[in-house]
Amino acid sequence: MKRAPWILAALAAAWLSAAVFAADAQSVLWADFKSNSRSRSPAPVNLLAMSEKPGDVAGDPLAFIDGGVRVSGRLSRARGSNWSTLGVEVGASREGPAVDLSAFQSLRIRLSSPIERVLRIRLKGPDVKLQNSGCYPVLLQRVRGEVEVDIPLAAFEPEPYCSGNGASISQTLPAVSSVEVTANDPSQEPVRFDVGRIEFVKAASAIGAAPPRQPAVAPPREIRDSKWKLAWADEFNAAANAVADEKRWRVHRESGAAGPQHDGRGHLLVPPSSSLRVRPASAMAYGRIELRMKLPVGAARVSLQGSPLTSLDWLESGEITLLEKHGADLNLGLYAPGIDDDPAFHAAFGLTPSADGFHRISLEWDPVGIRWAFDDVAVKSVIRADLPATARDVFEQWPFVLSMQAGAGSEPMLVDHVRIYQNDELAALSRERLATWKLAMSKYDSGNVAVQAPRPIVRPAPPRKASEPAVHARVVTCERNKLGLMMCY
Repeated sequence: MKRAPWILAALAAAWLSAAVFAADAQSVLWADFKSNSRSRSPAPVNLLAMSEKPGDVAGDPLAFIDGGVRVSGRLSRARGSNWSTLGVEVGASREGPAVDLSAFQSLRIRLSSPIERVLRIRLKGPDVKLQNSGCYPVLLQRVRGEVEVDIPLAAFEPEPYCSGNGASISQTLPAVSSVEVTANDPSQEPVRFDVGRIEFVKAASAIGAAPPRQPAVAPPREIRDSKWKLAWADEFNAAANAVADEKRWRVHRESGAAGPQHDGRGHLLVPPSSSLRVRPASAMAYGRIELRMKLPVGAARVSLQGSPLTSLDWLESGEITLLEKHGADLNLGLYAPGIDDDPAFHAAFGLTPSADGFHRISLEWDPVGIRWAFDDVAVKSVIRADLPATARDVFEQWPFVLSMQAGAGSEPMLVDHVRIYQNDELAALSRERLATWKLAMSKYDSGNVAVQAPRPIVRPAPPRKASEPAVHARVVTCERNKLGLMMCY
């Protein structure tokens, strides 16, 4: 998550837990702001002040008043922001180790607001990918006046947009690194609220307790993905040495290079300097795509490439890069006019080694935005409202086709399966967008037109400063409206 450009370095002394407590303790004191004395070293209390458009959020320096930390400033949409956030993040300790809270049942927190306000409380662990995707568990708490509430930890769950890829509360509690309290709704009046004593306790009291709920444990994949219906797939179960199915794929290879072949064990080997591209009949306009593959040591790219009816530059056509590998460097992102090197639309990431070397790559694309995940862990999300108008037009003008490319080297890329899913709502939108395009595109797929060479396998990753984290993403606020539709701000 992109922080405010500064962190409060001089603040009232806070008594913060630092994983030093008896195993049988009935509570863990996370923060108790009791003194207005100053500290010379930065303490783990950060002001969060972020908005889509510069000038739509302004945060005052944090003040420590009456045993609490006061957040004040301005939240608006006057400059066109679709989202804005003002709040505070309280870390576990100056040294930053996460705290095991798996034995505790509730969060006791004192909050105060002069007017009725909904505050967002999030428990965060040390996983940077989950922090950047906003997929640690969260809860909305309505506050008016001063209240102290005991909130059952079972009531916390990841944002709905995480689609099962977020961390459940049971997965988060063994290592909690910070508590985040923010206001997200714009207001014509100045925003002000206080966060006081924060404590984790082993039993919820009756003081303002929220209704108990079952722990938000991530459901099994088969249940989690039940809303998606398989629309197209290749499981690569052909006999050894059989070539790629030409009814499904266009194959390109450099002069002298071998073409993709099945290995007879349920995999397709994509040799160095060769590529496959799904034929236009299976182009995507929204949906979920999932691949399981083993990457080569050298270069590789998996992407969705725009398919306009006329010849355009690759940037004008647009590209959704699921994965771009060059040596040890892994990147993902969007390419379209107006995006340039903006880190909001690109990310570098790492993969945890697997036993067999294979990894699951998935991407969900709908009218709200685009979300990436690797090995079922959310890595990056971009919402439609954040895209420049020129880029938004590209991603909504024509469908996209999947391309898999292996760069020069000595190792093939192994693909276990490719699956493309739709749900009923997205399928209707896709049919509407695809009908005319497929009719016009059919002549280009007749075999009489030369196959277009794939785009270069290695494109420089967007530059980033050494001090910046590998993944850049803001917290995305997603809630359901009265019609049950997911709205993200």
